[in-house]
Amino acid sequence: MNTPTFSSGKLSDGGTVCSSCFKKINNINPRVAFKLKNQSIADIKNLLEEKLTSDQQKKSRLDEIKKQIQELKLSSVSNFLGRREINELTSILAPTEIIDNLVQGTYNNGQGILVSTNRRILFVDKGMLYGLKVEDFPLDKITSIQYQTGLLLGCIKIHTSGNIAKIENVEKACARGFAEFVRDKLSQPSETHNFITVSQPNVLEQLEKLGKLKENGILSEEEFNEQKKKLLQKL
Repeated sequence: MNTPTFSSGKLSDGGTVCSSCFKKINNINPRVAFKLKNQSIADIKNLLEEKLTSDQQKKSRLDEIKKQIQELKLSSVSNFLGRREINELTSILAPTEIIDNLVQGTYNNGQGILVSTNRRILFVDKGMLYGLKVEDFPLDKITSIQYQTGLLLGCIKIHTSGNIAKIENVEKACARGFAEFVRDKLSQPSETHNFITVSQPNVLEQLEKLGKLKENGILSEEEFNEQKKKLLQKL
């Protein structure tokens, strides 16, 4: 069996992992790989199974995200699906977050995608050199959204309290369509939530209880009047 050198593949229960599995373990958790002698075969199996489950869940979420983008019927949908930023959305978006619009552009000298969801707008840039950068614009913080177009390209301006984010080099038609879409969404009434009202005891019933406490000598006249005043304020 091809095993790691210097007995680095030895386990606490006497087992040994092969070089291939050692590399997988190191990719998942370098700390576990560094102190492999503290792990048992059962521990390693659990680690690999958890990683497999996580990968399957991520793939399922990615397929769901790509389907949402395809259903938008954007003119350059094939280009979007091939971008690195799309893969990153699996770890950025919430499980119930749905994409409803998307454009490509540049922001703060980074090339990426501007995504509109049912919760927010965000710019995602998966750069080759600087890693992942995400700028988040919650819908309730956006005061307005504007666009400007030139001969071929346009830009989108997102106004929040005290800040303006300018996404440039957006395809002309896409800049207008995205801005108008978000503007329309912002003009819609906020999502209403149903709240469960917790019933409070009837004030008259509480007054009766206070009266009995006073009659029984548990409450003094001053204490009774103070509690009575607080109850009447609720009416």
